[in-house]
Amino acid sequence: MEEAKIREYIHAVIMKKCTHDESARQNAIGEFITMTMPNIDERSVNNIKSMIPTIAELYEKWAVMFIDRLLETVPKNQIEELCSGTPENDSALVLVYIMFMESERMEKQIAEDISAYAPTQKDEQGNIAGEYIRAKLSQIAAEQEQGKAEGPIQ
Repeated sequence: MEEAKIREYIHAVIMKKCTHDESARQNAIGEFITMTMPNIDERSVNNIKSMIPTIAELYEKWAVMFIDRLLETVPKNQIEELCSGTPENDSALVLVYIMFMESERMEKQIAEDISAYAPTQKDEQGNIAGEYIRAKLSQIAAEQEQGKAEGPIQ
């Protein structure tokens, strides 16, 4: 399999899992904020929701970083096997992506990317944005481990 086809396939698997309907995303963010900060007013909730970029915007960048790193570190024959199109291998790709996202390197990258959308990482609203994105990564990982490989996250 050519590298371009590998990149395209992995990108499609990751983005399919990590993108979804914008109104559902806004509702999920609002619910998350309300649960984590029950005393926050509606105006602040709306402000925070607007600060959190679309999942696709950040995951696009992170998916490319993941693909680059995977191609640097994993033998091509193993990557080709992961790109065979089976639900099990697609789930394995998503789990490897989650492990990549949980690495120390990506924790720093996530913080940098979030800080581009929030005044500072010390800012409470910026921290909520970061917590939300991390919670979504944990949700994807839990779904993958439970065998719920199909469908986008909210």
